[in-house]
Amino acid sequence: MKDQILIEQLIAESELKTKWLSLIAHDFKGMFSSLCWLLESFENKTISQDIFLSMLPEIKQIADKNSKTLENTFNWVNLQSKGFNLQLEDISLHDLFLQLKEEMQQQLVSKKINLKYIGANDAQINSDRFLLLFILKQTIDNAIKYSNVGGEVKVRVERDSNLIHIFIEDDGMGMNDNVLDNMATLNVSPYTGSMNEKGAGLSMVIVNDFVEKLKGQMNIISLPKKGTVVKFKFSF
Repeated sequence: MKDQILIEQLIAESELKTKWLSLIAHDFKGMFSSLCWLLESFENKTISQDIFLSMLPEIKQIADKNSKTLENTFNWVNLQSKGFNLQLEDISLHDLFLQLKEEMQQQLVSKKINLKYIGANDAQINSDRFLLLFILKQTIDNAIKYSNVGGEVKVRVERDSNLIHIFIEDDGMGMNDNVLDNMATLNVSPYTGSMNEKGAGLSMVIVNDFVEKLKGQMNIISLPKKGTVVKFKFSF
C-alpha cells in the first residue's frame, strides 16, 4: 500500500515537472521569437523607429516575466533537493509586511493600490523566513496584479489558540471556478492582470508547495469581479 502511494506521488511529481518545463520552454521560445522578429524587422527597415520603440515596453514586460519565472523555478528546485532543512526563527509579521510594502512600492504607486495591514503589530510566527517571505510576496503580488486601479489589498492577521491565520484580500477581478480549482496546478493558462500585466502561471504552484513544507494550509475563495481572499493557516 505504501509503495503504491509512493509510486503515485512520484508519478504526480514527474508530471508536474514535465508540465513546468514545457511551460517555461514555451514562454522563452515566444519571448526570443518576438525579440528576434523585432530586431530583424528594425534592421531590415520593415518597421520604423517609432514602431520599434513603441514595442520595447511590451518586450521588456515579457522579459521581466520570464526572468521571474526562472527565479521562482530555481527557488523551487533548490528546495526540492535532498537535505533541505527548515531554518526556523521567530518572525514579526508586521515587520515582514512593512518589508514587502517597501519592495512593492512601485507596483502600488503605478496602480494606486492601498496595501493595508490589519491585526496586532506584535503578532509573531516561528517559521522559515525565506519560505514565508516568498509565500506572502507572491500572493500579495497576485492580489495587486488582479486588483483594479485605485483598489485596496488587505493583509489581515488573526491569532487563535496555537494557530495563526493570515488573510490576503483584494477587491479586484476575481476568478471563475475553473481557474480556482486549478490554482495550485499547471492545468490552466494564466491570464493577464487588470492592466494587462503578464502572469507567469507558476507562483501559486510554488506557494502551495512551500505552504505544505511549513505544515500549513492554504484556502482560496474568489468570485469573478468581486475579488479574492487567500487564507493561510500555520501552527503558532
